[in-house]
Amino acid sequence: MHHPALDRYDISILNLLQQNSQIPRIELAEQIGLSSSQCFRRIKRLEEEGVIDHYVAVVNKKKVGIDVSAVIMVQYRKSEVDARKRTIELIQNHPLIHECHSITGEDDFMLHVYCKTMEEFNHLINDTLQASFISGLHTYMLLSSIKSKQALQV
Repeated sequence: MHHPALDRYDISILNLLQQNSQIPRIELAEQIGLSSSQCFRRIKRLEEEGVIDHYVAVVNKKKVGIDVSAVIMVQYRKSEVDARKRTIELIQNHPLIHECHSITGEDDFMLHVYCKTMEEFNHLINDTLQASFISGLHTYMLLSSIKSKQALQV
């Protein structure tokens, strides 16, 4: 896999954009010591090379009524043909499942879900995820977030 070479200006751009993706480009250029045109060209290159994947707004879950956050560990039925594929399709098509990671160990996938109510969560684990190709679930309710960070250390 090709990793573009990043110099100190690129790293500064990435760190500042991760803190505030809406920072005015002139202000960004001033903070890192480049002209606005140099800064803009670097941002464009970082976008084109896929280093900057996309820009998002981080929504406060509480303010939009999301009260339930959980991690669900999933095992698919190894004896069933296409069980892995069918499990992935189910996960990808469900709006309450925000993250899915293929993992090592006893379980196959780790899901991170957000629900507005316990009833919604209950429906997810007791109906939606009770498919014939899923052999096991372990759920963990998240009580509070000690650390939740979107920015990567570059």
